Amino acid sequence: MRNTKWVGRRVIKTGLSVFVTAFICKLLDLPVVFAIITAIVTTEPTAADSLKKGLVRLPAAAIGALFAVLIDFFLGQSALTYSLVAMLTIIACARLKLDTGTLVATLTAVAMIPGTTDSMLHDFIFRLSGTSIGIIVSTCVNYVILPPKFGPIVVQQIETLYTEAANKLMLLIDNSIEEHPSVTYRPLSQQIEKIYQFTQFQTDEWKYRNFEENEFRSFQYLIKKLHFIEQINLRIGNLTYQQIKRSHFSEFEWDLLKKSITSLAEIYKDPLHQMHESHYEWINKNKENLQYIEPNNNDELQFVQRVFYELSIIQQLTIELAEVTEKERQYSLTEQSYPSYVFPKIQYD
Repeated sequence: MRNTKWVGRRVIKTGLSVFVTAFICKLLDLPVVFAIITAIVTTEPTAADSLKKGLVRLPAAAIGALFAVLIDFFLGQSALTYSLVAMLTIIACARLKLDTGTLVATLTAVAMIPGTTDSMLHDFIFRLSGTSIGIIVSTCVNYVILPPKFGPIVVQQIETLYTEAANKLMLLIDNSIEEHPSVTYRPLSQQIEKIYQFTQFQTDEWKYRNFEENEFRSFQYLIKKLHFIEQINLRIGNLTYQQIKRSHFSEFEWDLLKKSITSLAEIYKDPLHQMHESHYEWINKNKENLQYIEPNNNDELQFVQRVFYELSIIQQLTIELAEVTEKERQYSLTEQSYPSYVFPKIQYD
């Protein structure tokens, strides 16, 4: 059963931001609701995002508050007022390139309309103060409390990607008797993009914080592993579209294909991606088989050649993956400050 984490860092930081914002607003007798809404929607995944977007959200919120008090003063609290305030705030933010502040500005603007009075300046300063407090508090909490650590998440998800790649490879031969194989590599591509986003989050975070050199190095290694699985995934996709069937291959070719794929799957399921002599044996046999299949106009032979050509590329990528992983593991064993989450604590061969 999967271990679900109900209360994550972002949930804790959002709750703390709301508490501090409400406390300050109550203390200064400022409107709490606007500030709390702002604190909730401005809590970002990283402190870097909070700082960058906070600088945009403050002027955007001021624009929204200004439209709210002006249009309410001239038109009163009607349906048209809400509509115009929302539209003008969105247009102004877009024109002034304050896009990341549009949501906060629009919420601030429409939320303050019901409580406006005859004093425009008072309303403007009063409501904007609460919103500003929400933005500032959420930014400070996000920066100071529980800094995000994406390393363990990235490691776990990359291992999952390789395991799924192994399963996809095995399905190629399991589905070989079917008319239309059910293997697809698109979900893997989407997961890879998500992990790349996590690595970017961590890189952005380091712009505002001190970090260990080995922690940075470990991320470069993890990004290399992502590059490898991205290329391997592409080749698995190419094999999928070949629609492999048992009838296309001779007894020898089918046995070679099955054992080569099984060998690759074992390597991907191993977090250290170790390659033993048996793995190299199938790689060499595949090379010999490719040399044996000479190009000609026979469609069936061309199909078999394409399959083993794609397989040979996957095997070469796997060799490079194994070499990079072994080199990094050896380095990690000599460095005490190397992040312990990168390589699992298992018995090495």
